[in-house]
Amino acid sequence: METKIKWRWSLLLVLLSGAIIQFQGRSLKTALNPIGIVDLELADTASELNALLANWDKDVIRLNIWIDFLFIIAYTFFFIQSIRLILANHRFKWLQQLGKKLIVLAYVAAILDVIENMLMLASIMGHYSAGSIIATSSAATLKFSIIAIILIYLIGSLLLTLKSKESPS
Repeated sequence: METKIKWRWSLLLVLLSGAIIQFQGRSLKTALNPIGIVDLELADTASELNALLANWDKDVIRLNIWIDFLFIIAYTFFFIQSIRLILANHRFKWLQQLGKKLIVLAYVAAILDVIENMLMLASIMGHYSAGSIIATSSAATLKFSIIAIILIYLIGSLLLTLKSKESPS
């Protein structure tokens, strides 16, 4: 399948799965926890974890985490296809090298997200320790950092593309 077609499918999948996870988890967003499930991902103490679990329906949390497994596949596919699209359209050596490394990091982010989800599922069942809570928030923090780097690369590449189209050849 052509790179552009795969990219379009990946965009559709990430938007659809993102909308589903946001809709399903809407009750997790409150005035105290405006970022919903992300508050649970980043909780780094037992008291913070327990406060979240006391205010949320555990069935909603559990389902949101299971839906997130699908979102992980979708965003990983999207990031990889987006980077491959850039690799197919740009010949800057540094952009190529960085893009290939970021494809690997997209997989790393997905693995970290799976680990984080498994730890959160254990936490909502009451199976947690100070170490597992720190592991969960550390995995989430590292995952979000990797995603931020990938997004900076994608936006920067887009700006580079727009700039090169503006420049007379």
